[in-house]
Amino acid sequence: MPAPILSLHIMAFARATEDEEKVRQAVRLLLPPDLDLKNSRVRWRESIAKGVLGNPILIIEVVADKKSDARKLWRHVRSLLSEEDVKYILAHPDDFLDEYGTIHLRFDKQEAYLGRPVLTGGGDVVKVRAQLEAYPAKPEEYQKAFVRAFKEDV
Repeated sequence: MPAPILSLHIMAFARATEDEEKVRQAVRLLLPPDLDLKNSRVRWRESIAKGVLGNPILIIEVVADKKSDARKLWRHVRSLLSEEDVKYILAHPDDFLDEYGTIHLRFDKQEAYLGRPVLTGGGDVVKVRAQLEAYPAKPEEYQKAFVRAFKEDV
């Protein structure tokens, strides 16, 4: 049975003091190696914002809003997690699942650049948000879907 994921969003910031290509590489770690962005419905977007001091900040986003694409990305992200990570996530669902049925994972950006997917609670991260599919859309159904997302389809 496929993971109950409806959409998936990956985001990272490259501040003025960071090498933008290194941040792009950190984001790419969370994408399946066989994903061809040019011939895919998955979108890679970049935009510029200004920081508090007026410094430019590059915002990198990857959006998969088609269920099949989102599930493919989720399978890859899930495969990057160690069994210890999964056990921790499942033991602390309130740290990773919000009331709207969205899973929030944060990967250390520096470690991701080095090819190591390390979950963190820090601020210098590559964020992953995965919207769960649950009917009816109630907290108890989101909880069940949350468990299935980490236990199935890997």
